Amino acid sequence: MRTIRIALSLAVLGAPALAQDLPDLGEARELVFAEDGAVEWEVIPDPSLSEADMATLDQLNRVQPQPYYGALAVAPDEGLASPVTALAANYHDEENARAAALAACESNRGEEGAPCIVALVIRPEGWEPGRGLQLSSEATAALREEYRALPRRSRALAISPSTGQWAVGESRAAAIAACDAPDCVAVVEG
Repeated sequence: MRTIRIALSLAVLGAPALAQDLPDLGEARELVFAEDGAVEWEVIPDPSLSEADMATLDQLNRVQPQPYYGALAVAPDEGLASPVTALAANYHDEENARAAALAACESNRGEEGAPCIVALVIRPEGWEPGRGLQLSSEATAALREEYRALPRRSRALAISPSTGQWAVGESRAAAIAACDAPDCVAVVEG
């Protein structure tokens, strides 16, 4: 489970606003999906997946629902039930969930055999490319709860696209610092 940090700054810096304008809470809530909303699973056919594998992938969400955004990667030579199979869930977009699942699968696979493939992606129901703001289901819940509870004028939400981590803080700098990953960036402010 990811560790979540909420950062509170003691003073608001008098520095000018950073170059980018970020959506505020109201705008962000219009852009994100419900944290507990329905998800859609897209099974990606591959010749290495048997009919039984495809059926299992189709049934997975009913047995063990996963938060969006997610991906499942498999080593074609080892099959779906292999310990090499990797699931990455609760990322802020599909692209980074795919990359994380593939990286985990490849790190488990070893030197021989075909490279891992993405066999399944998990998105919020109604997802479409090009959405202005994408947050994991966990970060979406935080936007509606912890973020909302902070003082309105200076609060911020930061995310790490590559790790799925996130944090809220009483300033942009505090949220980025609490996010604690090299690629953390503020995505909501005010």
